[in-house]
Amino acid sequence: MNLRRDRQRGFSLVELAVALSIAALLGVLAFSLLPLGNQVLDADRQQQELARAEQALLGHMRSHGHLPSADVNGDGRADGATVGWLPVSDLGLPSRMRLHYQVEPGLISGLPDDLFDPVLPPSDQPSAVGNGLDLCMRLLLNQRVGITTAGLGLPVAYYLGHSGVAGHRLIEAGAQWQPTAQSLPGSADAPTALATVAAGPGELAARLSCPDRLARAQGSAQATYAAHSALRMTEFNRRFREFDILIAQTIRDQAKAGRDLAAYALAESITNQAIAITMLASGWPPDGATMTAGAKQLAKSVLSIAQAIKGLVDAQATYDDALSGVADAEHRHKLVTTFRDRVRALHENARDTTIALDRAGLAP
Repeated sequence: MNLRRDRQRGFSLVELAVALSIAALLGVLAFSLLPLGNQVLDADRQQQELARAEQALLGHMRSHGHLPSADVNGDGRADGATVGWLPVSDLGLPSRMRLHYQVEPGLISGLPDDLFDPVLPPSDQPSAVGNGLDLCMRLLLNQRVGITTAGLGLPVAYYLGHSGVAGHRLIEAGAQWQPTAQSLPGSADAPTALATVAAGPGELAARLSCPDRLARAQGSAQATYAAHSALRMTEFNRRFREFDILIAQTIRDQAKAGRDLAAYALAESITNQAIAITMLASGWPPDGATMTAGAKQLAKSVLSIAQAIKGLVDAQATYDDALSGVADAEHRHKLVTTFRDRVRALHENARDTTIALDRAGLAP
C-alpha cells in the first residue's frame, strides 16, 4: 500500500518529458520575440521623440515667427544652415536627442517685416512689424508656388528623421543620414527601422491656425476701413450742420433787424400822429384849411400806426422763428457730434484691434 501511494504522488517520465518540452518551447518563443519587442519599444521611443520635436518647433515658430536653422556641428545650437541636426538646446529638448533636420530656406530667420500688413487707411497704418503672420504668409505663398526641398522633390516646410540611436552617439547617428536621398514618411522606400516626419507648408499653416489668424486680421482691417469711411461722412455732416447754424444765425440777425425796423416804423407813425394832433390844435379857433389838413394827417398816421403794429408783430414772430431755427440747428449739430463720437470710438476700436492682431502674430 505504501508503494502505490508513493507512485501516485510522483511524476512519470512521460509527464516530465512533456513539461520540459513546453518549457523549452516557451524559452524559444521568448528568445525569438525579444528582438521584436525591442524593435517595438525603439519605434515607440522614436515616435515620441519626433512628436516632442514637432511640438518644440511649433512653439519656436509661435514665439519667434520663423523656424530655427539647423545645427551643423552637433552642439545643439542653430548655425544658420538648412540641413543638419535639430538644434535641441535652442528648442529646450534633451541634448541626447539626435534628430536629422532639414528646413526650407525661406522659413528661417530673415523674413521680410512687411510680408503681411493688414490694409488700413493711410492715417492708421502702423509701422511694419515682423512676426508670425509674416511666416503664415510665407507658408501660404510657398504652398501656392510649390517650392521643393532638396532631396525630397516636394514642397516641405521641414523634415525630421530619427537617427535610430539613443544617447550622444553622434558619429553613429551621422552615418545613417543621407541629405540628398531621405525618404518621406509612409513611402515604400522609407527605412522601416527609422521614424520620419515632415510637414508641408499648407499643413504647417493649418496647424498654426494661419488662415484663421490672417482672416481675422484682414477682416478687422476691413471693418476699420468701413468705420473710417463712416467717420469721414459723419465729419462732413457735422461741418454741414455748422454751416446750417451760421445760416440760422444769419436769418435770426435779419429777423432782429426787421423787428427793429418795424419798431422804428411804429415810432415814426406815432410821431406823425402827434404832428397831426398838433396841426389840429394849432388851427384853434377853427381854421378850415388847417383842420382839414390835420384831419387827413391824423387819419394817415392812425393807419400807419396800425400797419406798423402789424409789421412789428410779424417781425417779432419771424424773429422768434429764427431763434427756434438757431436752437434746432444747434440741437442737430449736437446730435451729429454725438453720433460722430460714437463712430470715432468704433473706428478707433477696430483700428486698435487690427493692430493688436497684427502685432500678436502667432501668440495665443
